Amino acid sequence: MNPLKRDSPDNSVPPPISIVLVNPKINDSFSDEHRRLIAKISPVCYAYNFHLVLVNFKIDVSPIDFATEMAPSTSIGKSGERLIELAKKSKISIEKLPLSKNLGKIIICTSRPNLRKLLKAKKMASIVNKEKIALVFGCDKKRNKNVRKLMQDAEYHFDISEKGIELSLDSEIGAVTSIIQTLK
Repeated sequence: MNPLKRDSPDNSVPPPISIVLVNPKINDSFSDEHRRLIAKISPVCYAYNFHLVLVNFKIDVSPIDFATEMAPSTSIGKSGERLIELAKKSKISIEKLPLSKNLGKIIICTSRPNLRKLLKAKKMASIVNKEKIALVFGCDKKRNKNVRKLMQDAEYHFDISEKGIELSLDSEIGAVTSIIQTLK
């Protein structure tokens, strides 16, 4: 049996889901805004058992070292303990574009979807229960060459509002992860 596929909800572990945060500003150094966003998202990943993939952030240390260095600077997620726990469970990875193929189906979460790639919640439900997926966030603010290619190569685009309404990144992630958890 393929470990990424499920025959029924009762006989196997659900396939992994990754929250992928893309820093579209490749030359941007790691900022306080980045730190706050990651601090807000790590408890969400911990709560729902999702992986956290940080892409194009200027992080030059291992995920465990990163989490350990960052934890004291936040009060979110039990003062950063959730971030450290994710790293210890190998649920944080630090990457650069292009995304690794082993993340599964790439789903761009955006308020400006390509309508030919638009994914509706019903279809999302069938995918999330059967396949490994990567929910990609952070592509709306700035679309450089690498981000445009990522959006072009992704199989699906998902607009949580279904109306093209842009939400703050942390609100969008909260809404999408909540729906995903409900669909599972």
